Amino acid sequence: MQWDKVKNVLIVILLVVNLFLIGNFGAKIWQNYQRSEELEADLRTLTQEYGRQLDDSFRLPKDKVLPILSIDRSRTDEETVAQAMLGEAVERTEQEDGTVLFQSDSGKVEWHADGTVQAECTTGEAAPEDASAALRLARRLLSDWGLQAEDESLHADGLTVTMTGTVAGQPVHNRRLTLQFDEDGGVALTGLWSFGTPYTTVQGSGVSCNAADALLEFAARAQEVGRIDSMTAGYRMEMDSNRRLQLTPTWKISTDSGEYLVDCAKKTIVDQEN
Repeated sequence: MQWDKVKNVLIVILLVVNLFLIGNFGAKIWQNYQRSEELEADLRTLTQEYGRQLDDSFRLPKDKVLPILSIDRSRTDEETVAQAMLGEAVERTEQEDGTVLFQSDSGKVEWHADGTVQAECTTGEAAPEDASAALRLARRLLSDWGLQAEDESLHADGLTVTMTGTVAGQPVHNRRLTLQFDEDGGVALTGLWSFGTPYTTVQGSGVSCNAADALLEFAARAQEVGRIDSMTAGYRMEMDSNRRLQLTPTWKISTDSGEYLVDCAKKTIVDQEN
């Protein structure tokens, strides 16, 4: 009988403790939500003072810490893609600036040291009739050529198809390939691309991508912007001072006048697409 009373007391104590912990956890969630709402309201007021307006659907993303990543150029993969596009009888020419040109009777492929690719070749098929057909043909060609990506996404606009994807689980805002089909059964491939797995060479905690700070700096400097729609943390692909490819932590800010890339560390605009 005594043990039954002790057991009941223990159960009551455990219930009280669990209710206290649940209540404390809920209070913290509510406090964080309130702080987030207050911060977003303050940002809307401050951006309006700079002459910018946050879209009604705008939500401030969470801050991130991203490392600077290095990524090696793969001439082997570049040549494999070129041969898949042009056939086996390919003439290879390497230039002093690191550009490699592949040519055959089917067309040409030009890879630059910074990852830029420009190519033209025949598809061996009739030109696609609409965006859906262009999308299907582009997906098959990219697979045949060995140009695939993590979290691959293809978008068609008429006879133009654009492919994007993530690297190390993060978007790389300027890394994309565009296929433009013509009426004669040919295709032009342009864009910025990379192969292999990126890696870090610097010990440290990485670069802090603070959303509020980047947003306010952008609102103060982007004179042609009237409305800010969204912002996304990720990377941009570029060459460093030693002519090596690297992925630099970068915000992409979408606005009514185009998309802007803002360096996470410097909080400066480094690129714009209208």
